[in-house]
Amino acid sequence: MSDMHHFLALDLGAESGRGIVATLAGGKVSMKEIHRFPNRPVRLAGTLYWDFPLLLAECLAAMRKCAESGLRLAGISVDTWGVDFGLLGSDGQLLGNPVGYRDGRTERIHEYSNRFMTTDEVFAATAYEPWAISSLFQLLAMQRDKSPLLEAAETFLNMPDLLLYFLTGRKSSELSIANTSNLLGADCRWAGEVIRRFNLPRKLFGKLIEPATVIGPMTGGVADETGLGDVPVIATCGHDTSAAVAAVPAEGENWAFLSCGTWSILGTMVEAPVIRGCLQRGFTNEYTIGGWYLARNISGLWLVQQLRKKWDRPNDAWDYARMTDEAEKAGQSEKSALVNVADGSLLAPPDMESALVALARKAGGPAPQTRGALVRAVLESLALEYDHRLTVLGELVGRRPQALYMVGGGVHNKLLCQLTADACGVPVYAGADQCTALGNALGQALALDILKSPGQIRQVMRESLRLATYEPKASSMWVQKRKRYQSLPR
Repeated sequence: MSDMHHFLALDLGAESGRGIVATLAGGKVSMKEIHRFPNRPVRLAGTLYWDFPLLLAECLAAMRKCAESGLRLAGISVDTWGVDFGLLGSDGQLLGNPVGYRDGRTERIHEYSNRFMTTDEVFAATAYEPWAISSLFQLLAMQRDKSPLLEAAETFLNMPDLLLYFLTGRKSSELSIANTSNLLGADCRWAGEVIRRFNLPRKLFGKLIEPATVIGPMTGGVADETGLGDVPVIATCGHDTSAAVAAVPAEGENWAFLSCGTWSILGTMVEAPVIRGCLQRGFTNEYTIGGWYLARNISGLWLVQQLRKKWDRPNDAWDYARMTDEAEKAGQSEKSALVNVADGSLLAPPDMESALVALARKAGGPAPQTRGALVRAVLESLALEYDHRLTVLGELVGRRPQALYMVGGGVHNKLLCQLTADACGVPVYAGADQCTALGNALGQALALDILKSPGQIRQVMRESLRLATYEPKASSMWVQKRKRYQSLPR
């Protein structure tokens, strides 16, 4: 790995997108943002659409910037959020802009779908949580509503595969993003029983490919428009979460990861999808480079972000540094306030502070008396929720992970990192706040045989980062806190 290689990772989120140039040299990777753009959905006649032509245009703009800067790219790939998709007609043209998962068309969809196949049956066939917003149920909403687009469609492609198609002219469905559709079986093939039971057109679902697969060169038109020439276009992990998991800088066997940002995702790699007890306990199976992982979505720093949104004023600044400092000053005790961070009242309350205080009172404990004490209660409760879910994860896979690798923006909150180690009783290794883009880029290196294995991706990440280690402390106090958290109303 002595040569220098540049990769363009097009990382699209639900609110914004970025073009990241990652450089691999000497066994280490670095990154630089070359382009950023907003992702603004558009509501037309009551339906919420993604502005797909604009998203494609912004991807092309990022590619042009690479050419203009004189970068010689080794590869290009795209990752996005899950579940959404586009449909192509027989002429290969897009049949309308993709509809966004926040659109209301899948409300109460299970009342329709359960007549043909229950959600438990769908999970058993696909090993993926049967969310009402998944691709399957979006397609069923179109079927229920007799959409002419579904009748005219020849090809189904999830968002990253759709973008790659318009860059290369080649159609394929990469496994990590196809997994979010509830249409991929646990055997990594299209779920034939699901497709048959719901009477969906089998022709829609084409070639499946592993992440880290070279799709081919750009079309001549794209190459000319961007000025990049002959650069390989690669399907890495199209699902952004799976791209991040691929780049967790873990070492050894018995470890779990915690991707912590606005929301948190806790999980671990597994040899095969876990079916029994998984759905009932809130976990789902997802796919990444190297195979399957078991994961659970959990509340994250959204709770703190909403407090800051209320408190921060020009004449009285409450930034994250101040909030954490005040939480440190509040200190800890066995009887400090706790809240059930998984409570549904915290999903989108009109006033997060009032909702948290109400939960603390509902728990029968003391209500936080200061802002610092409230932030402390949130962070301790998050750490205890991570502990609870880590225990459930261990029960599902047969052993409790003995190390936790924390990635994402939450790694900058040192207090949360330490509290997580204390609550979980295991070392926390925190680093890598940009795992998604780096997982995208290093997946390209694997596809091009520059890297040789999924483990080597993790090795490069370890060599490139300075991981902070947080050892668990105050074990006796946290034994009592765990008991209190488990007893909170749910």
